[in-house]
Amino acid sequence: MNNKSLQVGGSIEKAVSGQSELQAVSVLQEAWKVTAKHFLTFFPAVAGWFLAQMALLLLALKVQLGDPNIFFNAFISGEGLTPEVVQAGVMANFWAEVLSAPLFAGVSLMALNHAVGLPTKPRHLVKGFPFAVVSAVTVLLTSSLQGVGNVLFPILGLFLAMAFSMTITLVCEKRVSPLKAIQYSTVATFRKILPMSAIFIVVLILFFLSFATFGLGLIWTIPFFFNVKAIIYRNLFGITLQVTTVRKNDEDDNDDQGNDKENHNKEEDTKVFNA
Repeated sequence: MNNKSLQVGGSIEKAVSGQSELQAVSVLQEAWKVTAKHFLTFFPAVAGWFLAQMALLLLALKVQLGDPNIFFNAFISGEGLTPEVVQAGVMANFWAEVLSAPLFAGVSLMALNHAVGLPTKPRHLVKGFPFAVVSAVTVLLTSSLQGVGNVLFPILGLFLAMAFSMTITLVCEKRVSPLKAIQYSTVATFRKILPMSAIFIVVLILFFLSFATFGLGLIWTIPFFFNVKAIIYRNLFGITLQVTTVRKNDEDDNDDQGNDKENHNKEEDTKVFNA
């Protein structure tokens, strides 16, 4: 048995120096094809993460307001939308994101497999659990910084959301610290600000269109978004694969001439190193 590592795509060094290749149109086209190919196995995992986050959101609203309907009724009708209710909604969403971070990491790692042509199964959603603590800390930091950015200047908040989009994957796949992940992701985004902006504007438009269909479009848009991020990550930072080669020797004892013959069958099993 032989084991070796293989790097697909860019690298941290190339990403932070701006030497990685990133073309908006090709990323979107590839992500569309990848989403179509893996939709049936990927969507259940995405739905599991989404439902878990919604459940945590409702729980947080119940703890703060006593009844989650107070927030939703106020948001829909505009009546009773007091600063306290708004603050409760913001904090509920914040903690829902932090607590569901391990599942978010699992979905992100599944998308990495898609970006290198490997299949996934819905049960792979739990592959983010080994990174539960570090992923929660990462989301805690990035969400806090985005919140500050939104307060200071809404466009800054949008930029930070884009700039931090690779942090979870960097923490899980490259095993870097949350602060290093934030640094690498922000610098790499700044180096490729034009193609990154074009990609995220298209994705943002798709989300708006999805909400216009009463949320039905999210069935496609959310998996598509994860695959887009995975392809961007591959092109910028690269993905480490662990290639395992197993050799088997089978003896053929039924040769008509009475001679022993050996058949050498080479099997290769390739998987994402950290997924």
